[in-house]
Amino acid sequence: MILNDLKAYQRSEHFIWTDDYISQNMLTAHLDLSSDVASRNINTIEKTIEWILAKSPNRGKILDLGCGPGLYDSLLAKKGYHVTGIDISERSISYAKRKASAENLRIDYQCKDYIKADIGTGYDMAICIYCDFGALTPDEQRILLKKIYNGLDEEGVLIFDVFKAGLCDTMQAKRDWRFSDEADFWCERPHFILEEVKHFAMEKVWGTRNIIIEAGKTPREYITWDRYYTEDEINRLLTENRFDIIAINDQLVAKNDFTSNDVMFIKAKKRLK
Repeated sequence: MILNDLKAYQRSEHFIWTDDYISQNMLTAHLDLSSDVASRNINTIEKTIEWILAKSPNRGKILDLGCGPGLYDSLLAKKGYHVTGIDISERSISYAKRKASAENLRIDYQCKDYIKADIGTGYDMAICIYCDFGALTPDEQRILLKKIYNGLDEEGVLIFDVFKAGLCDTMQAKRDWRFSDEADFWCERPHFILEEVKHFAMEKVWGTRNIIIEAGKTPREYITWDRYYTEDEINRLLTENRFDIIAINDQLVAKNDFTSNDVMFIKAKKRLK
């Protein structure tokens, strides 16, 4: 049994993105374009694409980190960009490849962990959307920023989004459990769910832990993190990692029923000296 207290940035052995059953439900959520649950709704996606490409030439190479089923990549490819999408979910990448083939889009989809694996070079732009950056530990963030810096060309741009402090208005610390006698998001058989949501105020991060207890199986633990930032904190982090902020936009995400809309998008350019 898993009995330890949740510690800041603790990692679990199991991941919702790679679990065979849960990843099916994640993909279904991604593809609901009216929802903000796994990807944002289509109106927000289209507004985000418009902002990402503002003042950008209608060409070039774009790297999408955490691309999921390729919702952004399809739109970018249709606008003339050469897109590489990387995601850890084999199920999402498989769907993205089928969709690209059906639409005759040449998109390079790769299933791998962008923290551990090579991400390539020669990109004009790298994007990381849906607050994925704030789900990483501080060490993972530094690793990723170094990889992106090395992967971008001299005039390369990094675009990503993070939560602001308004996230705390929608999150609620709790410890709870329930029994499900049928399939749900977490499991296809009857099971107990132990849920913990914990705020680490010093680190400015929320941790969510779900432990699934199913008859005849070892309990499975899934932990996710949501870090929130001020503009000054993001500026310091990027400056330390040789990026300079070009623009910030906190008006792209509309109010929704799933999570906070207090989100800022950052455009940053790699510093050459």
